[in-house]
Amino acid sequence: MKEYRLSLALPVNIYEPLKQIADVTGASLDEVILQTLKGGMPPSLRKVPEQFHAELLALNKRDDVGLWDVIQAKDTQPAREGTVYEAADFPMLRRAYAFSLLKWRGHPMPSPHEMMLE
Repeated sequence: MKEYRLSLALPVNIYEPLKQIADVTGASLDEVILQTLKGGMPPSLRKVPEQFHAELLALNKRDDVGLWDVIQAKDTQPAREGTVYEAADFPMLRRAYAFSLLKWRGHPMPSPHEMMLE
């Protein structure tokens, strides 16, 4: 697996908790930082057909209100035609990706049960 080395300046309030976890668990600081990054990575498109990547990645430009509009199907995105869009249920895929972006940005997400009650 290809690896990249980088140098990163961390503020004390981020470094110290990571260092404490490394010390307590016996893991290296690199391992703790890597695990932290993995847990906070943006939504992945690894399992999404490549023809959808550009449109989904464009959602990253939207503000939080714009993403909620996608989730609630309030935006005016034209319907996409073609078997690949229909087979993948692209509107649902867009909503799921928008939801994942909001979660990644740190917004609390309601449970599926809470969403059904609205």
